[in-house]
Amino acid sequence: MKNPALHSLATHGKTFKFASLLLSKGQVEQAARLYQFCRWVDDIADETQDKSFAKEMLDNVKQQIITGKPRHKITEDFLILSGELGIPINHALTLIDGVSSDLNDVAFVTEDELIEYAYKVAGVVGLMMCPILDAKPQGTAHAIDLGIAMQLTNIARDVMEDAQLGRRYLPLEWCGVSTHQIVEDSDTTVRPQVMQAIRRTLALAECYYQSARQGYRYLPPQSRRAIVVAEAVYREIGVKLERQGLRYWQGRTTITLGGKLWLASSNLISFKVREKAPHNHDLHKPLSKIVGFDRLGPKSNGLPHQ
Repeated sequence: MKNPALHSLATHGKTFKFASLLLSKGQVEQAARLYQFCRWVDDIADETQDKSFAKEMLDNVKQQIITGKPRHKITEDFLILSGELGIPINHALTLIDGVSSDLNDVAFVTEDELIEYAYKVAGVVGLMMCPILDAKPQGTAHAIDLGIAMQLTNIARDVMEDAQLGRRYLPLEWCGVSTHQIVEDSDTTVRPQVMQAIRRTLALAECYYQSARQGYRYLPPQSRRAIVVAEAVYREIGVKLERQGLRYWQGRTTITLGGKLWLASSNLISFKVREKAPHNHDLHKPLSKIVGFDRLGPKSNGLPHQ
């Protein structure tokens, strides 16, 4: 019988499944269990036709986590995993809040809104992965940044697909167009404006990727190799998108298995641990408005509270 968590990772998280080949069996199983929970929460928002019912379901999941009384096997397994690894349940609640915001039409106005969203749906996943990867506490700020960077890459890749779902994550202050204009794609001025906004999103992602790499020194060698590969493959989506002219209307940009193998080998060969450097506080300034982030945010030495 198939392990449902491993099946979910293999089916929906191909990049992470590919990188997980470098992890121990125990780490792969734990990562798959975490991924299964995150995927399930995301699918409730994306695949439930009745959005009010989806909101009710997500609120119910939150309540199960808060009370520690699960009524679904995936929630139950997440709480067991949380107990095994010491994952704060607040991270899961933040994730659900972020995903729940997708139940309404999304039309961000500012860059700060974009970064805040990326933290809620992906930065906290980076935090939850830290104990699975045996990361040192000093690396958690950088783990947040890797999650944000990957989410920004996602957003740059899926502009048309998201717009068709009523979501425009590209800030209005960058693109100046509505979700409807992106979908309609009839105004000749729209594409250049959207392409410029995608370019800015990828440039912003690069800032967070650079910070993430500063944190790889806080991972043990086996975990470090897996994350180097995952980051390289995911980042390449944005690189390829830009190389192909940012043609967001032509569908998703993907990386072939051959491309993944080449990226894995070349990046593992060339990777060097960077010199120790303080975390860039400015990267987390947009997160200061998030309830509970003060407890996780940078201390005066640039490291997050534990």
